[in-house]
Amino acid sequence: MLLSFTPARPSVLTEAESEVALAVARGLSNAAIAAERGAAVRTVANQVAAVMKKLGVSSRVELATAFSVADLG
Repeated sequence: MLLSFTPARPSVLTEAESEVALAVARGLSNAAIAAERGAAVRTVANQVAAVMKKLGVSSRVELATAFSVADLG
């Protein structure tokens, strides 16, 4: 899967936060992201909250719009 990373300020995110943000953009729940990453659900929730704060967004939908899926195929 080829994904395009296009948030307003990508350099403020850690690698893990970027990966979690992309998973949110794919529509995955925190539980699904945790299972995919081998992490605790609470860790993912904290990462999602950190990303939202860093990017100045207030919802998962706003977060997802900061990332575009270039090719799912």
